[in-house]
Amino acid sequence: MPRPTPRKRRAPHDIIMEILKLAKKGVKKTDIMYKARLSFDMLEKYLSALKEADFITEEFGIWKTTKKGLHVIKACEICQRFIKEVT
Repeated sequence: MPRPTPRKRRAPHDIIMEILKLAKKGVKKTDIMYKARLSFDMLEKYLSALKEADFITEEFGIWKTTKKGLHVIKACEICQRFIKEVT
């Protein structure tokens, strides 16, 4: 019987990027949780940190990436492209 492949752990910056991208157009907390494959506790931890850093806001249950958060996405994408070129 073949062994299941182990799940690769995601780096925190990958999770942050995924949350910020999901929230670009506004999204409910539960949608972020399921689409980003996070437990409720992990979701709360990340949303709290992102909100405190002013990368994401919440209004009437809808989470949306801020202008500052959009700049973070762009900067991370530039870094990812650079890393691919170097490696």
